[in-house]
Amino acid sequence: MEPEKWRVETNDRYSKIVASVIHLATGSLVLPALFLREFLGAPKETALLPFLNCWVYAAWSCFTVSIFLGLAYAWLSVKWIKLAWGQKIVLSERRLECLLDTTFFLMAVLFLAGIVSLLCFFVTFHA
Repeated sequence: MEPEKWRVETNDRYSKIVASVIHLATGSLVLPALFLREFLGAPKETALLPFLNCWVYAAWSCFTVSIFLGLAYAWLSVKWIKLAWGQKIVLSERRLECLLDTTFFLMAVLFLAGIVSLLCFFVTFHA
């Protein structure tokens, strides 16, 4: 059976965006430590905990949840492809599409919130 091409093509495009967000969010988790060690010269033998504030924790939380939502999206997109190939899945098409849209939207919003939180940390930092 030939798959519904629009489903496969759409899924490929969204999956590339999701993969990029997962990679960027994962890399962004180390930015506060890099900022403190490399740009502000925090000594390697000094703990970074006293330098961290609520903005860093907010950023880490947003990035972590964004990564997990991206993984959930990837799992759901496999179901979308199965549906494109005419295979049975547990979810209805409508429910699956709603879950895909919701996870994608929340992943993007939380990633952007993480970026904003990091910028707030960089701007408001004082030793």
